[in-house]
Amino acid sequence: MEKLKLAKALFTQPLTLDELRKLEQLEQQAQGEERQYITALWSTAYDKVNPVVLRQARVAGLL
Repeated sequence: MEKLKLAKALFTQPLTLDELRKLEQLEQQAQGEERQYITALWSTAYDKVNPVVLRQARVAGLL
């Protein structure tokens, strides 16, 4: 569950577009149950991310 720990650590500071990209990379690299947990973190990301960053993420195809 190392990737899950890394994914959770992204939420210790304000989320930027780079952090969202890292979250996506970790999600893609993870497997099984760990991947499901990381996928579930996206709802937290939606809640915590700045609206400007949210728009940037949509344009970048992350959301």
